[in-house]
Amino acid sequence: MASPHIDIAIIVNGHPALVSANPHSPLRTVIPKALEETGNDVGQPVENWDLRDAGGTLLDTSQKIETFGFAAGVRLFLSLKAGVGGA
Repeated sequence: MASPHIDIAIIVNGHPALVSANPHSPLRTVIPKALEETGNDVGQPVENWDLRDAGGTLLDTSQKIETFGFAAGVRLFLSLKAGVGGA
C-alpha cells in the first residue's frame, strides 16, 4: 500500500527542509515543520510567512495539499511576508 504522506521540499531563506505531509491536511501544516527543521521557528508566527511555488505564485495555505497536485520532487519557497520582521 502506498504511503499516505507526500514529501515536500521547502526552501526557507535559502535553507532546504524536507517535510513529510498528509495530503488531506491543509497546506499550512507544513509551515511550522519547515521552520523548525531550518531553525526559523522562533521570532515570527506561522501567519507571518508566505508559501510560494517555483514560479513565485502565492499558494493558498488553507487548501488541502492534495488539491495542488504537487509532483514528486516539488520545491516550495517560504519567506516572511513583505513588511514583516522589522523591515
